[in-house]
Amino acid sequence: MTDSLPPRTVVLEPDSEFRFEVDFKNNASIKLIKGTAEIFGTELAEGNEYSFCGRKAAVYTWHGCTLEIQGSFLVEYTANETPMVSYLNAHLAIQDLRIKAKQANDMGPRILVVGPHDVGKTSLCKILASYGYRQGEKPLYVSLDTAEGAITMPGAVTATTINHLLDVEEGFGSSATTAAIGSVAVPLAYYYGYESPADNVKYYKLVTEKLASTIQRRLAADDESRISGSIIDTFGLVDHVGYEVTQHLVDVFAVNVIIVLGHERLYSDLTRIYNDRQDISVVKLHKSGGVVERDRAFRTQTQKAKIHEYFYGTSNYELAPYSMLLNFSDLHVWRVGETVAPTSAMPMGMDPQQAESELVKVTNLDMCLHSILAILDAEDTETEEQLLDSNVLGFIYISDVNENTRKMTVLSPAPGRLPRNHVLMGAFKWLET
Repeated sequence: MTDSLPPRTVVLEPDSEFRFEVDFKNNASIKLIKGTAEIFGTELAEGNEYSFCGRKAAVYTWHGCTLEIQGSFLVEYTANETPMVSYLNAHLAIQDLRIKAKQANDMGPRILVVGPHDVGKTSLCKILASYGYRQGEKPLYVSLDTAEGAITMPGAVTATTINHLLDVEEGFGSSATTAAIGSVAVPLAYYYGYESPADNVKYYKLVTEKLASTIQRRLAADDESRISGSIIDTFGLVDHVGYEVTQHLVDVFAVNVIIVLGHERLYSDLTRIYNDRQDISVVKLHKSGGVVERDRAFRTQTQKAKIHEYFYGTSNYELAPYSMLLNFSDLHVWRVGETVAPTSAMPMGMDPQQAESELVKVTNLDMCLHSILAILDAEDTETEEQLLDSNVLGFIYISDVNENTRKMTVLSPAPGRLPRNHVLMGAFKWLET
């Protein structure tokens, strides 16, 4: 529900947009009264009220429209200069690649969207995915920005097929974040556990390579998705680590189109790096003038909101999470790259960089308090190397740890026993309120 402020009318001219921000403490609503409009490529239904909280977005119209807005907007204004025509042209070029792929019975386009923080990479990816779906395609949306948790949970690299319109209010909707553990609706995910690829470059490369390999196998068995291709959303690093990881992603995902958003130097450098690769196109697009820098506090709130959504659902699809008491022996808790011993104290022949992707058993379970743990799809008998190859079935939250009774209280989005006992711990903490 929005507050008691009276509704207001906003009239948009053709090729313009209404840009708005709503903080996490307030609610605001937007209703399309007349004309046509869209948010991130998804058309608004006339007369339907859409509610927003903790969002920064824009309502765009190609032909003009009238909106009714109500509630507490932190920022609100209209803009006549938008990059939407260039974004549409990018979609049309991608669609042409799909048509050629279908005629040749080949792989569809693999689009990698890169650029610094806060230039609208995720917004562009959503627009391209939505436009593709509206033309009958089912592109694969790949989220590699582990700080965002765009599809499931912060810390995960994830892929999901766009087989429905993106929800205007909830992004990827309840199917992505509120499906029960083990459900077929859960997107394909591997758990990295940190905000930035720079926190553990070797392990980030490992999990993205595993994700890419699994995607390739799935696409090989699904002609429709193979021709629709993939749209890959990335992190905001443009330093030497960002360049290194970007080139790794181009290789493992077999990228053939790189879209550089809002960064001239990055575009110039990538054009030079792939100058001799006739199979890779590097394209530059301008960022939207409505893109704003998100401070650390907003990013943290976004992460907390995403975690809360996973366990408690959304405003349109509420969940009642299940709290259970487990013995310490019921879970096998692991971390990656946590070896803190100096090189001189490591076992003979162990490379310090090797430790960055080594599994370490967590024996002091007090460390797990308020942590998000990823449930690995691995049997109890599997080796540590096999555990690193395992994708994620779902996530649980440790709300209490009692060393005296050797029991812990676990919050799960679904009742019943956990599907597996191997869990992976990352750096993300969450204090349930």
